[in-house]
Amino acid sequence: MRLWAAVLFIVLAHAVTGGSTAFAGGLEYAGAGTQGAARGGAVAAKAEDPMVLMYNPAGLVELRGTQLLLNANLALMKACVDPYGYYGWGTYGGGMASRLIDPKTGVPTELMLGRGAGPAEQAYYQGALDTVCMRQGITPVPQLGFTARLSNRFGIGLGMVFPNVTPQGQWGDDSGIISTPLGPRPAATRYMMINSGNIGIFPTLGLAYKIAEFLRIGVSVGFGVINVDNVSIAAVQVGTTPANDMLAHVRATDWFVPEATASVHIVPFDAVDIVGGFHWQDDLNAAGTIDLTSGVYDLAKKPRTKVNQVDAVQQKFPWKAWGALRFASRLAPRSSGDGNEELKFSHGHTRHDAFQDERWDLEADVQYEMNARHTDLILTPHPGQLAEFESTMGTITTLAYPDPSMPQTIIQKRWQDQLSLRFGGSYNILPGLFGVSAGFHYENRGVDPAYMQIDFWPVQRMGFHGGVRFRIASFMDLSFSYAHIIQETLDVAAPLHETFQTAGMRYMQTNTVTTIDKRVGAPGTPEFMTPREEVRPAAPDGEARLTQNFAKNLPGTPPFIINAGRYRSGIDVVSVGANMHF
Repeated sequence: MRLWAAVLFIVLAHAVTGGSTAFAGGLEYAGAGTQGAARGGAVAAKAEDPMVLMYNPAGLVELRGTQLLLNANLALMKACVDPYGYYGWGTYGGGMASRLIDPKTGVPTELMLGRGAGPAEQAYYQGALDTVCMRQGITPVPQLGFTARLSNRFGIGLGMVFPNVTPQGQWGDDSGIISTPLGPRPAATRYMMINSGNIGIFPTLGLAYKIAEFLRIGVSVGFGVINVDNVSIAAVQVGTTPANDMLAHVRATDWFVPEATASVHIVPFDAVDIVGGFHWQDDLNAAGTIDLTSGVYDLAKKPRTKVNQVDAVQQKFPWKAWGALRFASRLAPRSSGDGNEELKFSHGHTRHDAFQDERWDLEADVQYEMNARHTDLILTPHPGQLAEFESTMGTITTLAYPDPSMPQTIIQKRWQDQLSLRFGGSYNILPGLFGVSAGFHYENRGVDPAYMQIDFWPVQRMGFHGGVRFRIASFMDLSFSYAHIIQETLDVAAPLHETFQTAGMRYMQTNTVTTIDKRVGAPGTPEFMTPREEVRPAAPDGEARLTQNFAKNLPGTPPFIINAGRYRSGIDVVSVGANMHF
């Protein structure tokens, strides 16, 4: 059997990664940093705090004196999938005897699938798939930056600045089981993902130089470590019977992932800022292990884990380009003194910066996100590995892992390039003491709905943002912001019905799954010969195409489609920050 193809997992390689990554789309939501969250992400042309390391490194030469920034964004995301279909779909041959443990009560339920048609088994076969919602891991996204303006022409910065990655969490319990009114059931999302715990860190160094009074250039560079830690379900062979499932826990680390951001900042007039920037990031190529735990739901086996080596987990990160235009109503001319002079307060305890010297400003940003680079996620195990299975009698059997004819698992992502628009502004009610900000952002869809998954949500979205800022004792700015992000609901219909044999022949001819077998029940029952069709959405956004990775042991056996459903989500963001001037 081709067990290697059974290993389905989702790598979320940017869950808490950072560096000079640009600001939103695909992996991220708009508005990194407290000021960014308050202005809808429209901050690329407003150089006023160390977040320029992310948005506009050329702005380092615009910052006044020396600054130390600490921000934290907390995103609260509600995400659910209403799967289309029935638990009986894909239990070819009626399935195998399975054991499911209720995550709420701890009570096991035994289903004699494939051996009869008792009430419990019939309820399983014919029951509609239940809604699965994410239980989010609450993890604030920090920002730490230090900058110094060495002279009128040079600025430097050092920081740990992280992108606002879409929140992640757990779907079902640790083994992908959910509680339902009819008892425990395997979550329909388990073949996409059960849990993710990835983390990464990128120290970033930035430099900026003022070529002329109207022109600044800058670059920030970083490299860091990304640690992948994900759990999902693999199927030992084609089909969705729980006893066929095996836990796949991937742990891998890439110790060197470089990235760089470059920008140009033009000041044609004192009240106008124009910025253009580009972000590049190297691809993930992590090595580690994959734990394969068999017998989790199989009534005839004991749970047994075999640790295997992984040579590579590979993923391409999006690249980004952006432009920004800002106009400010200035109360004082833009300061041009050198850094030493600006360490002294002028006009008593007044510091020359945008908070003090501007009444209001408006900014518009546009960003193009090259998400289409992220077409596939690839796992390559080390040759000669094994998966182990232990019967209730203690007998241990093994299978080769991977099959030499299928040395890689390829999970199709099919992301699409995105265009993001940001609009925002600030009004300083008491210049240098108290100000308010507001913003709006919009992003078009960045995924082919046929391949929509639950790791990231690059869907069409719009956000409404606002915030306030106070200056305390002339040297510290405290900021608070909130954003409500509305994300589109995607309806991904299940493929049409054909018999198992016809669907298999079509798959052999085209190598594409376009129809699936929708029978339910066990052999010898009327339901086993009759398809159980779901109610299709009136106007679906696409038809599901993401296939289950499985051990294919019969010619003409097509994969099973795993991502049909209604995907709905929304995000609320709160952010607090402190920026100290020295």
